[in-house]
Amino acid sequence: MKGIKWTYIILLFSVYSYSQESTTETTFWKLASLSGELNLNGSYWDQETNRNNFHELQENSFLSGSLFLNSNSYFWHPNFLSLDLNVGYSPETGQRLSLVIPDRNELNTLKKLYVKASFFQHNAFNFNMYVNINENYNNRENLTNLKASFKNWGSLLNYSNKVVPITVSYSQGRGEQQELQTGRDYITEQNNFETRATKSFGANDRNQFVFSHNKYTYKDNLLLSNQNQNSNMVKNDITRWSLNNNLFFDSKRNYSFNSLVSNEKQIGNFNYERFQVLENVFLKLPENFNFSANYDFFDIKGDIQNSKQHNARVTLSHQLYESLQTRMFFEYNTVNSTQYQENFRRAGLDIRYTKKIPLDGLLYLSYRINSNNQDRESEAASFFIQNEEQTLYDGGIVLLDNQNVNSITVVVRDITSTIVYQLNIDYVLINRNEFLEIQRIPGGQIANNATVLIDYEAIQPQSYKFNAINNFFGARIALFNSQIEFYFNASKQDYINPENIDFLTLDFFSKNVYGTRFKYRFISGGIEHDNYRSTIIPYRLTRYYLTLQGSAKQKLFYTINGDLRDYAMIVEEGMKQKYYNISGNISYNFSPKTRLNLEGSYLKQEGEAIDLDLITARLELTTNFRQLFFTAGLELYRSDIFNEKVDFNKVSIQVSRRF
Repeated sequence: MKGIKWTYIILLFSVYSYSQESTTETTFWKLASLSGELNLNGSYWDQETNRNNFHELQENSFLSGSLFLNSNSYFWHPNFLSLDLNVGYSPETGQRLSLVIPDRNELNTLKKLYVKASFFQHNAFNFNMYVNINENYNNRENLTNLKASFKNWGSLLNYSNKVVPITVSYSQGRGEQQELQTGRDYITEQNNFETRATKSFGANDRNQFVFSHNKYTYKDNLLLSNQNQNSNMVKNDITRWSLNNNLFFDSKRNYSFNSLVSNEKQIGNFNYERFQVLENVFLKLPENFNFSANYDFFDIKGDIQNSKQHNARVTLSHQLYESLQTRMFFEYNTVNSTQYQENFRRAGLDIRYTKKIPLDGLLYLSYRINSNNQDRESEAASFFIQNEEQTLYDGGIVLLDNQNVNSITVVVRDITSTIVYQLNIDYVLINRNEFLEIQRIPGGQIANNATVLIDYEAIQPQSYKFNAINNFFGARIALFNSQIEFYFNASKQDYINPENIDFLTLDFFSKNVYGTRFKYRFISGGIEHDNYRSTIIPYRLTRYYLTLQGSAKQKLFYTINGDLRDYAMIVEEGMKQKYYNISGNISYNFSPKTRLNLEGSYLKQEGEAIDLDLITARLELTTNFRQLFFTAGLELYRSDIFNEKVDFNKVSIQVSRRF
């Protein structure tokens, strides 16, 4: 309350200064701009929930008035101190009625405050400070309602000069998030410090040094579990430094050298240190030849496992006219770990050909062959894998890298190693023969296409050798300026002279993908079939997709997307998995001031541990008369997930005055 009080005092002082005459001369205080919005909101919603023998009917009505103000002012002179202020206050009052829980009145307050002070912003040496406070209600993927509050403040110092330009920044923040249905509560705190310095000795080089120190703290109110003994409190301090050098040996930049040396050390619940060196040389040779060489070194130290890795790679490519591109590479990789030693030798050839054909068409052909020779020396034992990176996405199959995983030991964390995700709430594990599949749960804390870190224990076989040969062939025909395309891809992996693989499952696979896609005016789409025969996780997948996008007479605008993925078989005959996703947006302009907007989506998943049925729709009408803006909306939500059905309906109206 004290912070809001002082905010309004500053605003009132700004309004007083704004009444003075505009002048370019220095003044004690001057308001450069002032804008804002005053609105009145009303809403009513009802929600019915059915779960096993549990039934609940809730009704909610709210009336809210909001004030938002934005100002830019300066003290003495705009280049001395410029102040940006953004403040909002929205008290809500209403009544919530329920047939299960006791009736109760609620008072919810939404607050927003952002202040930024900039000193000497047009000078070589400039400095700014900011404070940001926000409290709001939202939902995650229309499945989980959230109440979130966040406070942070920070500063940035910048010194631009011809010798060594430098920037220094610091931020400190605290966030609290509560899932209203489950009662899960999360608190995160962070302190971030970073400095950057850049230097160029000439026109053909650029060098940058970065140092940062970050502290992350994570707390939740969940009970301890076998999967997560540290779920109540996680603290990690991360110190990073890096030196990046870019050097060109000629004015045309045909010959270059790039270098990155960095170190990251993490201390806390998850101790980890990573030192790496990445070097690259590129040479543009005569007769359209290009040559590149890479050397990478990694030194990784963890609580349980340490490893050193060397990787060298050379690539030679050639471009013949515009039609034929050829590339060859050889790579050598060695890993020395406390638990094993591993050597990789990879080589490959890649050929791509493009040819014009009748009917305004193009023919694309490609062929690739790779050899992967792997030699591992170790004892048959239980190994602990730390910080394995995986990206989780809907509709895809993500397997952990190693087989024979003890699922009880799996711990999944975010990319900062701070947030610990919960099994069967944020993700699910599925046994796929000797491998383990991980899938995110919609509505949980893991976002779609998010990268996570995974720790687990796995039984690794003794020493073995094999040489995997992978062949790929692709063909594509595009006609009528790519309005219609037909394509076919075939790949196969086999093994030569494998040794000691009795307790190792190798992925012998053949994959055939064929399909067609088209695009004509406002409509585009396609059909694709993927037949994947594999010793690990075979499947047959048919995908259908369609997009409608266009407009009519500058009044009607529409975008509709549909995607169906039908796994007719996963692992064994009879197992099915389906993903349906339809979403769209339709807008109609009755006049330049009146607009009707309809948004909707349907998401359905069928299969092992992923059953979900979700429908969302929102209809909104907006119009304005002079500075008065009117908005009326209807919203519905239907979900069926994990034997819980939710039926939600809402109507709302808003009247705003902008100035």
